[in-house]
Amino acid sequence: GLDERLRHETGMPVHISERPLQAVAEGSGKCVEEFEALEKVLISEPRR
Repeated sequence: GLDERLRHETGMPVHISERPLQAVAEGSGKCVEEFEALEKVLISEPRR
């Protein structure tokens, strides 16, 4: 499935949530809380 493909292509662990909407809300909240640490990853340079 898609989870296996993502795991294989990225080398990162993939977890399937029983509550996907809650997982998105929690992940978004963590991004807001840690925005300065994640800023370089979350905001890309403008394309030329």
